[in-house]
Amino acid sequence: MSKAHLLLAVTALSSFHVAADTCQAPDTDAPYRLVFEENFDGGGLDRGRWDTEFLWGPGVIINNENQYYVNDGQFGYEPFKVSDGVLSIEAIKAPFDRTLLYLTRSIYSANTVELLWRSPENAASYEIYRDGELQGTARGGSWLERNLRDGIDYAYEVVAKDGNGNALVTAQLTVNTADRPLPGSAPQAFSLGLTSKIYAPRVAELQWQSPNRAARYEIYRNGTLYRSLTGADYKSLYESGLVEGQDYEYRVVAFDNCDEKIIEQNTTLNTGDGTSPAASLDDRLVIRSSIYSESTADIGWNAVRGARRYDIFDNGVFVSNTDGRSLFIDDLVPGVDRKFKVVALDADGTTIDQTTRVLNTADNSFALNRQPYLSGIITSYNSFRFKYGRVEARARMPAGKGLWSAFWLLNAYYKQDQPEDPEIDIIEAIGDRLTTANHAYHYQSDPDGDGFNTDRVSVEMKAQISDFSSSFHTYRVDWEPNLIVWYVDDVETGRVEGEQVSDEQMYLIANLAVGGNYPGPADSTTVFPARFQIDYIRVFQQ
Repeated sequence: MSKAHLLLAVTALSSFHVAADTCQAPDTDAPYRLVFEENFDGGGLDRGRWDTEFLWGPGVIINNENQYYVNDGQFGYEPFKVSDGVLSIEAIKAPFDRTLLYLTRSIYSANTVELLWRSPENAASYEIYRDGELQGTARGGSWLERNLRDGIDYAYEVVAKDGNGNALVTAQLTVNTADRPLPGSAPQAFSLGLTSKIYAPRVAELQWQSPNRAARYEIYRNGTLYRSLTGADYKSLYESGLVEGQDYEYRVVAFDNCDEKIIEQNTTLNTGDGTSPAASLDDRLVIRSSIYSESTADIGWNAVRGARRYDIFDNGVFVSNTDGRSLFIDDLVPGVDRKFKVVALDADGTTIDQTTRVLNTADNSFALNRQPYLSGIITSYNSFRFKYGRVEARARMPAGKGLWSAFWLLNAYYKQDQPEDPEIDIIEAIGDRLTTANHAYHYQSDPDGDGFNTDRVSVEMKAQISDFSSSFHTYRVDWEPNLIVWYVDDVETGRVEGEQVSDEQMYLIANLAVGGNYPGPADSTTVFPARFQIDYIRVFQQ
């Protein structure tokens, strides 16, 4: 089937989408109606419709893949080419300059960091400087630093030298161990995490965690509906006018967009139990940062013992005195360092501690993950989500060892370590297995019913098809309550039945990965640029 044979009594548009049903079960006796269509007929990818960044953030590495997903022309490369109504997602070898170091770091703890770099041509040794002082000389592409102080910026410089001791190239990097990833936690029973804090004999606050799919909450007090809160962002309820010594029974119930109950939890509150302990105080100041865009970020810091206020300086200029512990910045410029200093002051204005943090929103993820390939991903996460339907793409996948083309659906409310995590892989094409269509359904399960969703279940299927790289084929799933059926060129190739089938909203994803656990690495026979070509993507509902 091609675009010219669209079975609609309307003129085909380059893109089309109406409100998709997300709550009602489909009428399986009704005909399918088109609710989403992308024909890629414009002069380029519609960035208003398609996100080009992976949900988990830029530069994230999953499945040990070897590509970086380029977003909005980073590094001077555009992986999305539209021509004659076909989108090509192109993967290329990363254009590394062999004269540069590409300095990066791995943070292992609050006190330990490893500097890493690529070895430029003719380099024989490397001098490592910290805050202007020589720390030592390395022969390879790494250097381990210990005994650092958490939350402090350290300015490193690596100088590459040739065999005669002549400097070839230098690279600088600011390192702060406060940027280390948070440690993983043991699996916990799924709950709201409902707690209470008592601030005074008549004042307290309920606090909870927002579960996946949460859209509104009902709060009951002593068995009676007390508050209705609409919005996923609600995570607390402030209570005043309580009676000291009286028990208050609270129940918080979370509902999704379809008004179905997700989970509930109870707690008892009595302000006569005394005020909740204050947050623990630290002796040293530590700054953490969160970057939201090329121009926006915030810095936050811990409560320091004895501190009453904090002075904040921006590149040496005083900007604020506050008793809070965060600062939002909205005027950052990519590629320009901004050095923020926070000074903790006691009640007399005496300095207790101070530290700095350098922000630069220039996208250095390319250097940070040091991936050897650049590629692209498109998702409808911010523009189109749906529940149940027929999903189809007409596509041609590239041949080549290590190439991994995928068209798939992911649940629209992904949060790590919560039970819901369904994924429908409509087609996964491995570049050196040209006649195999890989389908899969992944979900979390709780086999022993103890509330711990720790088991990742994968139902995987394979089907023999004609060469997916030599011509276009249609890849489709029909997703209904308790049923998913896969098709290639309108021939059924797999199915999953049962209550494990997702009933959550999902969104569209198409991407071209290189390397990783599934396809294995690319090699010298792999041709680049590699192109995952998509003629159209459509979603129908009954």
